[in-house]
Amino acid sequence: MAPLKWGIIGTGGIAHTFSKGLQVASKGTLVAIGSRAKSTAIAFGSQYGVPEEKCYGTYAELLADPDVDVVYISTPHPQHCEVAIQTAEAGKHMLLEKPFAMNEAEAIRIFDAVKKNNVFLMEAYMYRCHPQTLKIVDLIKEGALGTVKVIRANFTFDGRPLGPTSRLWRNELGGGAILDIGGYPMSFARLIAGAAQQTAAINPTEIKAVGHIQPETNVDEWTVASVQFENAISAQLFVGIFADSESYVQVIGDKGSVKAPNIWRPDIASMGPIRVEYTEYGKDPVVIPVETPQPNLYAIEADAVADAILEGKKECKYMTWEDSLGQIRAVDKWRKEIGLTYSADQL
Repeated sequence: MAPLKWGIIGTGGIAHTFSKGLQVASKGTLVAIGSRAKSTAIAFGSQYGVPEEKCYGTYAELLADPDVDVVYISTPHPQHCEVAIQTAEAGKHMLLEKPFAMNEAEAIRIFDAVKKNNVFLMEAYMYRCHPQTLKIVDLIKEGALGTVKVIRANFTFDGRPLGPTSRLWRNELGGGAILDIGGYPMSFARLIAGAAQQTAAINPTEIKAVGHIQPETNVDEWTVASVQFENAISAQLFVGIFADSESYVQVIGDKGSVKAPNIWRPDIASMGPIRVEYTEYGKDPVVIPVETPQPNLYAIEADAVADAILEGKKECKYMTWEDSLGQIRAVDKWRKEIGLTYSADQL
C-alpha cells in the first residue's frame, strides 16, 4: 500500500525530531506543515522538502488539505485538546504528543471527538514501540524475574540553560517536570505492573508524592512519587527538569532483576547504550541482546502508527485509548499530591 501522507501541526524542536524520523520511516512521508505564521511553516518545511504551497499559516488550512492522511500534533500541551478536536472534526487521523491532554476532563473531550468522527488517535509515547521496551516486557511475562516486587524509573535533565523563556519554566504553557517528562516513568510503571500479571498496562491503587514547585514560575522543578499497584507491586518514580541524575529503569523481582540505562531515548547515544541488563540472583549479570533494525525511534513510532491505520484500526497496540486515559488519571493524581495546578484545571 502507498505510504501514509503526514501533516505536522507545530514547528518546535520535537516536530523537527519527528520530521527526521519520517525521512527514514518506511511507511510514511511528510507532505504538509501547519503553523501560526506562514513564514514559520515555510522555514520549517524547506528543511524537509515540503513545497511552499503545502506550508500553511493556519492549522485550519492544513486540516482542510485532502492530501493529508494523518496529523502529528506537536503544539504546547495546553493547545493539544482544541487542536485534537479540530483534527478529529476534519476527519484526520492523529498522533498526539504527550501528554495528550492537560487533565482527565480534556482527555474525555478528545476521546468523544475521536469516537464521533471515527478517526485514529495515539498518544506519542514513542519508547513504548521500541524493541528494548518490548524485550523488557517479554522478560517480565516469561517469568525471568519471578514475582515482580519493585519498579524504579527516573527521567531527569538540567533545564536551567534553556532560560526563563523556555516553556519548561512557564505554567501557562504546561511547564514543569510532571507534564514534560513525568509521564514516561508513570507509563513505564503501569506497563510493567500489567505485564507482571500478563495483562496490558494497569492503573495505580495509590499514589503518594512530594516535590518542589518554584514559587516564581509555579512549575514543578522535581518530584518523587511512590506508587502502589495491585499484587503488592510498588514503584519509585523520580523526575526533574532542574535536578539532573541518571535516567534509567529497573524492575526487581524475587528471582532476579532487569535494568536499562537508556529506555526513554535509545536513539541518543549520549544518554546511554541500548542495553538490557539481566541479573538472576546468585549468578553474574548478563546483557540480553536487543535487535534494532531501525535505529530511529521516531521512525519506529511513525511506522507503528501506519501499521495500525493501514489495518483499519483506530488505536495502536503500544498505547491504547484505555491506556492513555489511565495515564492521564495517574498524572492528575500525581499533580494533586504536590499541589501543581494549571488554568485548564479551573475550567
